Amino acid sequence: MGVHIDASEVDRLAVDMRGAPLRLQRKARGVMKRGALEIKRGMQDDFSGHRYAGAVPASIEFEQRDAAGLAYEIGELDSAGPQWGLAAILAFGTSNNAPVVDHTAALRGEAPEIARHLGDAAEDSVLGGAE
Repeated sequence: MGVHIDASEVDRLAVDMRGAPLRLQRKARGVMKRGALEIKRGMQDDFSGHRYAGAVPASIEFEQRDAAGLAYEIGELDSAGPQWGLAAILAFGTSNNAPVVDHTAALRGEAPEIARHLGDAAEDSVLGGAE
């Protein structure tokens, strides 16, 4: 007399779990892009609150920095035009002036949201949430 164990559900689960990293990476791309956009908007708001900022808020951009779509550069990038460098002076100061804008405030404010969304994406990727 033999014992038969139906392991088909475990086999399907193992196959499904192998796909979790790819599902997470796809979801993480959107989370990171949205986070970069929100940080950019926050930085624009922070700089627009300063009377010497001029067109600096409009010159703040974000750009994907890796092929996976998980790393972004945010700030006054190469295409900033005539405003190039003014954001750096406002954020870091000069030998004659102290910094006047906290350029990290938007990142600190958005980081918990990015972490929460990445956590949700990981949970969905492993537990089979919405695609």
